[in-house]
Amino acid sequence: MGARRARARGAVTGSTPDPRAARDATPPGTAALLLRPVGYLAIGLVWTTIGLFVLGLYLAVAAYGLFEPPADQEPWAELVASPGAVLGRLAVVAPIVVVLAGPVAWYLSCAIWPLAALSFVYAGRALRPAYRGDRLSFTSHVAPGTTLGPPVPGPVAMSLQPQRRTRLTDTLMRFYACGWNLDFREFWPAVPAGIAWVLASTGASTALPSGWRVGLVVAAVPFALWSVVALRRAWTWRFHRERARLAARRRLERHGDEYRIDPRVVRTRPQSAEHRARVEAERAAARGAEDHLTSLTSDEIGERREAVLRARRDREAREAREARQAARRGRSGGTPPDL
Repeated sequence: MGARRARARGAVTGSTPDPRAARDATPPGTAALLLRPVGYLAIGLVWTTIGLFVLGLYLAVAAYGLFEPPADQEPWAELVASPGAVLGRLAVVAPIVVVLAGPVAWYLSCAIWPLAALSFVYAGRALRPAYRGDRLSFTSHVAPGTTLGPPVPGPVAMSLQPQRRTRLTDTLMRFYACGWNLDFREFWPAVPAGIAWVLASTGASTALPSGWRVGLVVAAVPFALWSVVALRRAWTWRFHRERARLAARRRLERHGDEYRIDPRVVRTRPQSAEHRARVEAERAAARGAEDHLTSLTSDEIGERREAVLRARRDREAREAREARQAARRGRSGGTPPDL
């Protein structure tokens, strides 16, 4: 049925049918129905393994500080013994570590975990009779250099995109886009998360005094919350831009000064409350002075139409009368006296 509809649409529009659309509209065969639960489950397990490996790399520093003997924890033991010698090295390494633990971790997480979650969603759908006649996912191709990963000679395949959209798959696809279609406005909002990771991982070290550890962990919390709020704001601006603009307009109505519209700061000229009230009054007066035809009732529209027709008849009668007078003057060979 889906294939017939696709062919009918191509025949009606007169365009060449897309072979990918025809393939997506074709119901899967028996072998595909039997194998796709296993295939999607295997893909999900592969991506989960990759995600756990990356997560383990980020947790390894905290685990090293928790389980390694304090005397063997080289940087932290030296930090307690001679802080001046170690702080210089940490000041050089810290910015790189913050970037790796913040923005890089955000992009990698969005590139890995949504694919694992989508695979498990499709594996569950493959077992449901409601999806038996449909393909579960499709692959699109984008230009090289526009996605995460090494350069490739041809188009990049973006797989595991859902055929049937739901709120869950839409959310996963937005995380998917954050990981594979990079938006560098999310870079700086993720930097506080990297600082929080550095502070918390350092606070996990048993080589440091207990007071230092508690202070580092407590200091990591506001940085983590800051990053969550900033990333949420960047998310809203990227995927719900109209909602963000509406909220920005409402903020402007409440706070005209120091206006912030998106992750980048945009400042307008300071406006007083009196100026904004005067502008709104002028706009309201202009709107009230307009007499749109669509705001009239049917009787008023009829009266206006009759008035236009009467004016047209009067004008035509006046022009005919003037033409007759001109013809009469031409026949008499003179001009009539002024009255």
